[in-house]
Amino acid sequence: MIIALGVLALVGVFAVLHLLGVPGVDSPSLDRKSYRTNVDCQVNTVGSQGTVTISGTITGDATNYSVTVDVLDAASHQRIGGQTFEVRGTTTFGGTTPAQAPIGPAGIECKIAKVA
Repeated sequence: MIIALGVLALVGVFAVLHLLGVPGVDSPSLDRKSYRTNVDCQVNTVGSQGTVTISGTITGDATNYSVTVDVLDAASHQRIGGQTFEVRGTTTFGGTTPAQAPIGPAGIECKIAKVA
């Protein structure tokens, strides 16, 4: 009887570790994607109007991604624009998006804010 309780306790411990995703114990992943990204932006301003041309690539183990790019003022790091791209069956994404102007003398930065 004591051995049966010990085996049951051990099985319970492994079940809890499996559900918690403890390293070393195989656990299911919920839509986890491995990927590598690169993004580049160019800004164009005329008076108080600004546009940013975004171009980027994503490679990884999935065929579909949703990539959100934030455009930031390089000096203040304030978000001045951005866009979400649905990338399906390709590795490239890009487009033009409005941006708040005037753009500071330091220019802009683009960063990948989210990949799903």
